[in-house]
Formats: sequence, C-alpha cells, structure tokens
Amino acid sequence: GGNSCAETVVAGMIVGDYFADYCKNNGEVIDTNVVKDFLTKEYQYLKSLVDKEGQYNVFEIKNRMKEIMWDKVAIFRTGEGLKEAVDELEKLYKDSQDVKVHCKELDCANPELEEAYRVPRMLKIALCVAYGALLRTESRGAHYREDYPKRDDLNWMKRTNTFWVEGETLPRIEYEELDIMKMEIPPAFRGYGAKGNIIENPLSEKRQAEVDAIREKMEAEGKGRYEIQNALMPYELQAKYKAPNQRIGVDYE
Repeated sequence: GGNSCAETVVAGMIVGDYFADYCKNNGEVIDTNVVKDFLTKEYQYLKSLVDKEGQYNVFEIKNRMKEIMWDKVAIFRTGEGLKEAVDELEKLYKDSQDVKVHCKELDCANPELEEAYRVPRMLKIALCVAYGALLRTESRGAHYREDYPKRDDLNWMKRTNTFWVEGETLPRIEYEELDIMKMEIPPAFRGYGAKGNIIENPLSEKRQAEVDAIREKMEAEGKGRYEIQNALMPYELQAKYKAPNQRIGVDYE
C-alpha cells in the first residue's frame, strides 16, 4: 500500500545514514578470515545442492508456493485456509531440502541452482506470514480474517516476532506487548471500515485524554512541535531530518 511504500523508503534512508555513521566511527578493520569462512561455507552448500540426487523439482515447488500464497494467504483469510496453507507450505519446505539440480555448473550462470538456493528461504518467509496470520485471531490492516472480522485491541496489541531454529520445519512465534500508555496516537477508529468493528482497549481512551492534556498545556505555553513530540513520544533521529520542511513552507514547524 501507499503507506508501506513511503515508510520503506524513508526508513531505508534513515537506517542507511545510521549505518554510514557507525562505519565512520568504528574503524575499517575487517577480519578476512570471517569472510573467507562464510564464503567457503556457502560454496560447500551450493556444491551439496548440485551433488544431491534429490527427487523434487524446485520450479514445481516454487510455483505451488505462489499458488498457495495467492489462494489462501491473500488479504481475505480464514482459519481453515491458513491451516491448509501452513501444512502444505511446511511439506514444500521439507521437499525443498531434497531437490535435484540437473545442471551441475557451479562457476557460471545456473538459474536452477539459484532457485534451489533461494526457494527454501522463500518458503521460510511464506511460513512466517501464514503461520503468524493463522495464530492472530483478529483483523488488522491488510490482515483480514473472515472468521475474526474485528480488530481486537484488547487481546492483540502485540507485535508478532518469528524466528527459525536450525533443523526445524516451522518458525517459532513470540509476541512483544505494545504499551498503549507510551503511544502518541493510541488505537482508535481510523475512518475506514465499519464503526464499532473494534474490540476496544480501555487504555486507549485513558491515553488519548493524557495526550490531549499534554498537548493543550504545552501549546498554551508556546512550546514548539519538537518539544511537544518529545513529551508525547520521544525518539532518536538525526538532526538534519528534524529541519523545517521546505516543501510545506519556509520556517514551517
């Protein structure tokens, strides 16, 4: 969506600057043995893929993965469809460990080997999405559960974190609770969808009243937007990104 694209571009710009600053301030010494060890490990893995006489076709696995994600893990989802998707994606992931690469070339372009290397990783991401969606029994943003049509701020104000343990065929899921009382904009009706289609969290109203009181008091004291922002929800950002926005007007704050 539009927000996601803009957020990705801006976040990439900011993170890139932080990364550049880190590199400047932490020297340029690189342990070449670490690099060599990594390259050797990856080369040996690629060699094992071409040496293996597996029974599955990686292109067929990839195409089936795409069909599953389109048919059962699109915007409109159901518990039944997501469970089927997770089960089949898990099987595809297992199958992707036993593919046959017909072209044995390692030192030139080899599209089949490239897919054999990438598809298991694609399946890991697909499983993170599908499994996380199956466990999240609510609707939120682009995640719409037809069997759970309400946004559930009471039980699902939490961030989904997924990670993989070596040798396992499903990701592990953990949740990070979100603190409404630290939010600048607490959860509320956002102007889209049906009103009343939210299971509200009582902390939202409490936090909104707190935000309104802080903003009103500081505006009356003549405080600027950055001081108000810092009082409501402080965050770290390079100074150049806090400069007046010339696109809106000179000296705009």
